Amino acid sequence: MVNTLGKALEDMKVVEPLRAFVLGRVVQGSRVALFGGEGGLAQALTSAGCSVWAGGASELEALQRFAPTHVVLTGNSQQEGLEYLASAILAVFPAVEVLLGFANAGAASALLATLLEGVPGRTGPSEVGFRRSLSTCGLRVVHREAHSLDARTGTLAPATEKALRQLLSELEPGAGDDVVLYALRRAPVAAVAPARTPDLLSVVLWCGPGQRHQLDEAVLSLTCQRYRPFEILLVEPEEAGADAEEAVRTLERYRRIEDFPFQHVRGPPGELMDKAVHQARGQYLAFFEASGLVYPGHFENLVQALRGSEAAWAVSRAFLRVSRTVPAHEDYVETKIPFPLGDHLELAQLRQHPWLLNALLIDRSRIANVSLHVPDPTQGQAATLPWRLMALFEPVFLNGLATCEQRVPEGTPLALEESVGPLGILRSIDALEQMVSRARTAGQSAKDLRHRALDELDARLRKGAPWLHGMLRRTASRLLK
Repeated sequence: MVNTLGKALEDMKVVEPLRAFVLGRVVQGSRVALFGGEGGLAQALTSAGCSVWAGGASELEALQRFAPTHVVLTGNSQQEGLEYLASAILAVFPAVEVLLGFANAGAASALLATLLEGVPGRTGPSEVGFRRSLSTCGLRVVHREAHSLDARTGTLAPATEKALRQLLSELEPGAGDDVVLYALRRAPVAAVAPARTPDLLSVVLWCGPGQRHQLDEAVLSLTCQRYRPFEILLVEPEEAGADAEEAVRTLERYRRIEDFPFQHVRGPPGELMDKAVHQARGQYLAFFEASGLVYPGHFENLVQALRGSEAAWAVSRAFLRVSRTVPAHEDYVETKIPFPLGDHLELAQLRQHPWLLNALLIDRSRIANVSLHVPDPTQGQAATLPWRLMALFEPVFLNGLATCEQRVPEGTPLALEESVGPLGILRSIDALEQMVSRARTAGQSAKDLRHRALDELDARLRKGAPWLHGMLRRTASRLLK
C-alpha cells in the first residue's frame, strides 16, 4: 500500500460529520443561522422543523431580527481564527450556541503523512491552538465530538506506527482525532482559566470523607514549609451535614502565620480534582491529602532539583505512616516506612504505591499538553498520572531522607493501580538497559537471600538435630531420583 494515509487525508471531508453533529444539537423550532452556505445542511434543518437563515457576517441587522438560537460556521474548516469569529458572534448574541468543525492539523495521521509520505502539511487550525484560544476568547466547551481515520501509512510496520501514534496521543490527548466538532457558548468570568504564574507553587489538597479532623495539621505543615510563593486549592466533596465554612476557617486561621492565596473547590464528587487542576495558577503543581504531612524543606528541595535539571517532574522519598486506632485516644503511629526503597525510582514502585502521587512535583512549563487528569480519590481507584509521567519523562528522584508523610490506618492494603493501557515509553535504550539491569540485580539478590537462608537452616539442623537432618536429606534424595 502506497500513500494510503495521504489519500485518506485528501478524501476526508468535514461537511458530513458537521451536518450530523448540528442535527444532533438542534430541536424542532430552533432558529439556526448558517455562515458559509452549506446547502445540504440547510435542507436537512428545514426538514427537521428548524428556521434557517443563510447570509454573511456583514448582514448583522438582518441576523439580529432573525434572533438565532444556534449559529453554525460552515465552509471554514481550512481557516484560522474560528474561535475569534465565534467570540465575535457571542458578543452580539450571548445566548446562542455556536457549532463548528475542522480538520485537526495537529492530528497524528496528518503529522505521520507529512513525515513519512511527503504529504504537504494540513492547512487550517490545530486543536491544540484552538483550545488554547478558547479561554482568551471567553468561550466554554458545551460538547465535543471527534472522528478518526481508519487508515495507516504504507511505509511502516503496523506495530511501529501504532506505537508512534500512541506516543503522540500521550503527549497530546487529541492527537488521535482527525476531525473535531465543537459546541461553544459564552463562558462566565469565573470559568475562564487563570493565567499561568511563573514560580508559583499550586498545591491541590484533597480532604475526603473522614479526613476533616486531619486537615488542621496538614494545612499547618503546608504553611510552615519554606518554598514561596504558593497557593492551596482545597478540594472537598460535599458531605451531608458537613459545615462548608469550617475548612475555609482552617485556611484563614493559618494565613495569620503566612499569608497565601487559596481556593475552596467543593461540590458533588466526580471531577473535583480536575476542576482544581484547571483553576491552579502555578508553574509548579503538587498533589496532597489532608491525611499527610510535609516537612519544611519538601517543596523547596523539589523545586531546586527541577531548576538544576532538565526534568519535567521530581519525586521525593516519603514515609508511609501506619497508624493504629486506640479507643478514646489519638491514633498511635505503629511504624514509618520510607518509600521508594533504593536509590532509583522504578516504574513498578509507582504502580504498587499509588499514594506516591503525593510526593511528586510537576513543572507544567515542561510537559506540553500531557493530560494531568487525576480522579477524585476513592477506595479502589488510584491515579494513573505518575505512571503516565514516568512513561514520557525521566524524573528527578531525591533519594535522601523522606521529606513528607502519608498516613494510613493499620491494616489498610496498598491499592494497586488499575491497568493504564498499552502506554508507550519514551526512553533511551541506555535508560531501559539500566532499568532491566536493576530489576535483574534485585531478583538475583532475592535469590541469593533465599539460598543463604536455606544454607543457614541446613547448618542448624545438622548441628542441633542430626537425626532429623539425615532423615530429610534421605527423603529429598529419593524424591529427586
